[in-house]
Amino acid sequence: MDWYHLARPAIFAIDPEVDHHIVANGLKLFNKTPQVLQKLFYAKKRQNLQTTIKGITFDSPIGIAAGFDKNAEFYNSLGGLGAGFVEVGSITKSPQAGNPKKRVFRLPEDQAIINRMGLNNIGLKKAISNLQGQHHTKVGLSLAPSHGLDTQQMIDELVEDVKLSHDSADYIALNLSCPNQAGVVSLQKTEVLLELLTKIKDLMIDEPVFCKFSSDLTVDQVLDILAETESLMDGVILSNTSLRRKGLTSANKDEKGGLSGKPLFASSLKLTKAVFAKYGTDLPIIFSGGIFDYHDAEQALDAGASLVQVYTGFIYNGPSQIENINRHLSETRVISDFKNE
Repeated sequence: MDWYHLARPAIFAIDPEVDHHIVANGLKLFNKTPQVLQKLFYAKKRQNLQTTIKGITFDSPIGIAAGFDKNAEFYNSLGGLGAGFVEVGSITKSPQAGNPKKRVFRLPEDQAIINRMGLNNIGLKKAISNLQGQHHTKVGLSLAPSHGLDTQQMIDELVEDVKLSHDSADYIALNLSCPNQAGVVSLQKTEVLLELLTKIKDLMIDEPVFCKFSSDLTVDQVLDILAETESLMDGVILSNTSLRRKGLTSANKDEKGGLSGKPLFASSLKLTKAVFAKYGTDLPIIFSGGIFDYHDAEQALDAGASLVQVYTGFIYNGPSQIENINRHLSETRVISDFKNE
């Protein structure tokens, strides 16, 4: 047990959103000097963890999911903790305050979190400005439509957002499935997604575009959508938060919002296996949902994921989580290579 687990009861006594702001403010201090965090937490770059997809080489396949660095303010610091990439956002065209507080709830017995943040962020213009500095780690930019738009307006706004921001990040992630803002999930409809991706394809950008789908979709639903749209995207993110509450035991289990954490692992793994079985490495998969340790990460990678994102597990296990996963993955690969010689 490390120091974080000893301190976690005191940390978890703080309101989750207040706790996040405290952590974020600390990480901001090192965004220009992430080497300090790298030394403090003994985070190392390991050559046998380098992963290349769509022409981008990541120092590690383990990264941070969207929602942690919402405003692109401390992505380099997270890289200093061992993250091979950080997906910032989700960002909307204009600043949004999000939903009324209280809007984040821990479910410790379930190793989960429920949030109904409502895509609060500083807006695309400021986020682009924050991304203009040196990137010590690879950065994905998650984009979402603004509040109060109809479907056509969401399509048009996202296309414009991609046009304005694509060269600020290494890849673009389209948030098609946020459950905390009305209407966003309609972007997963095949005919809607076809129009959106066709218009983005017409922009002829160099950066790869990944689509993030809901964990509440069935395997058949995801495969049906991809049958019509996969040629227009560069990869998928599986998967977003859930509205389901089956099997939860924590006191906050009935709070409204998107569920993240360990309860999503099985569904994300099932979707990953199905998509990989159909498309293989032609459609790279970023796994997201319930990664808490290196066993989880190994299962996700073995299921066909090229990259793996952490979020809730990072909150529960602390700043050493990514380095711990990286170290074990690296050692496993060394042992495997030795056995195969």
